[in-house]
Amino acid sequence: MTICDQIRTTDKVTNQRYPIWMVGYPGALLLDITGPLQVFAMANRFLPAPRYTTGIVSLDGEAVQTDAGVTLQSDDALATVPAGGDLVVPGGPGMDSQLNNPAFIAALRAAARNRRRLVSVCSGSLLLAEAGLLDGREATGHWRRTPQMTRDYPKVRWTPDAIYVRDGHIYSSAGVTAGIDLALALVEADLGSALALQVAQELVVYLRRPGGQSQFSRPLEAQHTAPPAVRRVYDAVLSAPEKDWRVSDLADLAGMTERSLHRHFVKAFGQGPARLVESVRLAAARSALEQSSRSVSEIARLCGFRDAQTLRRAFRKHLGVSPGDYRERFFRAAPG
Repeated sequence: MTICDQIRTTDKVTNQRYPIWMVGYPGALLLDITGPLQVFAMANRFLPAPRYTTGIVSLDGEAVQTDAGVTLQSDDALATVPAGGDLVVPGGPGMDSQLNNPAFIAALRAAARNRRRLVSVCSGSLLLAEAGLLDGREATGHWRRTPQMTRDYPKVRWTPDAIYVRDGHIYSSAGVTAGIDLALALVEADLGSALALQVAQELVVYLRRPGGQSQFSRPLEAQHTAPPAVRRVYDAVLSAPEKDWRVSDLADLAGMTERSLHRHFVKAFGQGPARLVESVRLAAARSALEQSSRSVSEIARLCGFRDAQTLRRAFRKHLGVSPGDYRERFFRAAPG
């Protein structure tokens, strides 16, 4: 049975259309807008007839220039955008100006009424929070905005490590490409996992990305901001995760006491040295599973885990999947 056949036989409402309205404003992040829109456009390609209609709306209905310098034409104004469908709010460097734009926030608050789904991408969740649309709800946003989110909007239950979050009909996603993850989840909810998987394969992305955004954010930031001694230790572990790294050895390498090293690591990476070693080994194992056909036992040994069972426990704990499931998901997302 083809995907088109599955759509025909499993849809509860024949030929139902799903309008998607993307909010544009000066300085919005281009990929926050085009990433999700590409997912919906790709879904239409695999259907017997298009099911998603998409459009861009701005405060005054005029064209908007994104952060990349690309100007997008608007299809409507926020005040007159048709009711129903999904409203998607992107983030970007221009988001801060809109936070201080009462006209934009009021129009966003009004346009959010009577929506099938209200969605934010990246720092767009701060715009929803400023409009009071997230009070008492769980939400996420770009990890770098976490201090601002928790300080300025304490009524929101922020989950900064999540790739995306759903609370009722409101969805929010983490930084930039997480908007693609969320859009795939919306397609899956609308039209089933078979279609969502086909779209993910075509775009060469995960249907469900394992883990959370903190796996990628904190180490990257720390490599630029941590003291040289801490970076030296991190680089040593990164270059040889298979070594029997003991905290005492790491402290000696840094020229610090174990207590001081722990304090510096928590500040830089959000976790102590032992946890960071495990994270580096886990990242190495993920790469090996993605790029080789080695057995789980061999990968465990090469990446510093005591045995295959220890590796499996680490995957379950941190990623919520087994090594086998992780490998299967990757190859499903790879091009044929």
